[in-house]
Amino acid sequence: MITAAASGTPDRPLPQSLAIGTDRRFLDQLLRNGPSSRTAIAAATGLSRPTASEAAARLSETGLLRIIQTPPSNKRGRIPEIYDLDPAYGHTLSLAAAAGQTRVQTHDLRGTLLHDTSADLPHSITPAEFDSTLRELISTAVSTTGSPCLAATASQGNPVDPLSQRPVVLPASAFPEGRGDVGALLRTFCDGPVRLDNDVNWATLAEQRMGVARGIDELINVYLGPGIGAGLVMSGMVQRGRHGAAGELSYLRSGGRTLISQLLDHGVAAPGTDRLDVPGCLALFATTPAPHNAELFVAAVAQQISNIAAITDPQALVLSGPIANNPPFIRMLSQALKPLLVNADLQVLPSALGADAPLIGASLAARDLAEEHFWSGYRC
Repeated sequence: MITAAASGTPDRPLPQSLAIGTDRRFLDQLLRNGPSSRTAIAAATGLSRPTASEAAARLSETGLLRIIQTPPSNKRGRIPEIYDLDPAYGHTLSLAAAAGQTRVQTHDLRGTLLHDTSADLPHSITPAEFDSTLRELISTAVSTTGSPCLAATASQGNPVDPLSQRPVVLPASAFPEGRGDVGALLRTFCDGPVRLDNDVNWATLAEQRMGVARGIDELINVYLGPGIGAGLVMSGMVQRGRHGAAGELSYLRSGGRTLISQLLDHGVAAPGTDRLDVPGCLALFATTPAPHNAELFVAAVAQQISNIAAITDPQALVLSGPIANNPPFIRMLSQALKPLLVNADLQVLPSALGADAPLIGASLAARDLAEEHFWSGYRC
């Protein structure tokens, strides 16, 4: 908050700061609760009616709000003015490029889904085909939505350098699709901020904001699929590391070997790759009692999860991905973790968001970016 402390007088917010704070309260109420009158927003926020009217006028000047005229219910008199977001102001766009498929969605600032489309991404796709597929999906999404793109986010399997926003393809990566500059492509359709991130990081954000770990500020989200990764939340924030490679569980070592190399021995490797064959891994847990390979597979995962938990001291462990979405696996892992954990009260929570979690997290982040961008230039 801007103050006048340097003058020697008591700290007092400048009028501009007061106005922006008031307008934030007005807009937050409108975003959370939908179309409302100035009177209703004033009552909900504690603002006076004249102050709420001034906030409505300032926000309307930006084009963000529109007035919806509604007739009174069984009453005579003046028609109340009901405010809502103006659809023409803009939308956010989120993209998830995963092995096998890419998906694009647009939302308004309240989070209402406006457009949803997808296309196959075969593993043999060339960089030119990859770029063409994404370009067509994004172009269609923006034109169909019919308003400016205010912010855009993208999710992909590899780590993403937070500064350069380029994918970091690690050795033996299960997701070598860092084929094109997705950020540059998004910027051709979006005048607002653009951000890329690893899919497990976006999924972790989604779980912490609206999934099984809602409101939990210290957690680990472990993804088990063709590759193995983890998202870390500490003090309420997703931790990415200097190069975006925080949580790369596959590369933790035990006995001189990486976790992924051990799991490829104990599980089933996809032919000709360093990826786990998901159907083959699930078959390990399809019989009772489980085979010895299944026990070794679970023991290797439990050891590295316990190592991360010993360092980060989380409240919850979220298990996500197609291998983790398996009750026999979860039961075996929970049992294997018990003697290894320092914090015995660690909550083990199966993901409730499933395969949609990365796109949900990217969509939430896109709305955050759009709001931050709006307020950063508001009344400057």
